[in-house]
Amino acid sequence: MSWSRTLKVRQLIRAQLESGEEIAILFSDLRGFTTYTARKGDRAAYELAQLHEGILRERIDEYGILVKSLGDGVMAAFETADDAIYAAVAIQEAIREKNRTAPAEPIDVGIGISSGCPVMTDIDFIGHAVNLAQRLSALAKGGQILITEKVQESVRLGEGQFYVPIGLQSMKGVGAEPVVEVAWMKEIARISDAADRTTLILTARGTIVVELAKDSKESIRDALTQLKEARAEEDGAFSAFLQRTIARFTQGLIGASLRTFGMAREQAVGGLELSLRGDELIVETEDGEFRLRGVDREVATGFIDKVRDLRVETA
Repeated sequence: MSWSRTLKVRQLIRAQLESGEEIAILFSDLRGFTTYTARKGDRAAYELAQLHEGILRERIDEYGILVKSLGDGVMAAFETADDAIYAAVAIQEAIREKNRTAPAEPIDVGIGISSGCPVMTDIDFIGHAVNLAQRLSALAKGGQILITEKVQESVRLGEGQFYVPIGLQSMKGVGAEPVVEVAWMKEIARISDAADRTTLILTARGTIVVELAKDSKESIRDALTQLKEARAEEDGAFSAFLQRTIARFTQGLIGASLRTFGMAREQAVGGLELSLRGDELIVETEDGEFRLRGVDREVATGFIDKVRDLRVETA
């Protein structure tokens, strides 16, 4: 976007706010940035942040303005909620394509959108709508677009897209809010584990997309590391033994699920085998096996059937 267009959009947004009209605020949240920095180093992390910002800036500039970069995320403002959703879908589609062409280093981005009348300064926006959009972006899984009910009521989605009510969610600093997801991938079916940390989406493209909740990998690894590194001389022999035992048990419980973090975010159904064992949906991929625990058996059975039907159609 040229500087003149950016200035024009800023002036329009300011005029809206001064007349009491609501605008839309968007936040993005790049998943796993801290872990990536520790693993790859500062230079690689900087390049990832630049790649992320470049993808977002190009799409945001079509519909609104980029307010600021946060390193592992951005904040943007739009004249209408329609524009914010158009931009969010364009962003996720671009990231989906990037992950398809470079599956070994996937990018996971969660997006949150709210609307309201924040205070506009020369360089920033301040207010409840801003805080809410940021909390929604943190709540979103990688690939998700989460919005408020108010945004839902004002926007009619495009062909192949629909709304998925998430329910009342408690978010730090903003309280409980009804949250809605924008389903943008022309999906056929979806299923999540009991903790809603991982979601599998079956798409009309003939693929399954993996969506991961924020910081799943970091939280798991940090907890395991802390437990395994307990020192007997500091905590007592029994305490250290107990913590190590818990760590081994936890590792066994979630070890298979950790493999989702190293797998391609989107895979063709022809290369997958799905089965149901108790309340576990087992997915076998070229990268290995992982499991969704605590699934609804009826939903899981329907999901497997639809995968098989789609495999036949695309064979």
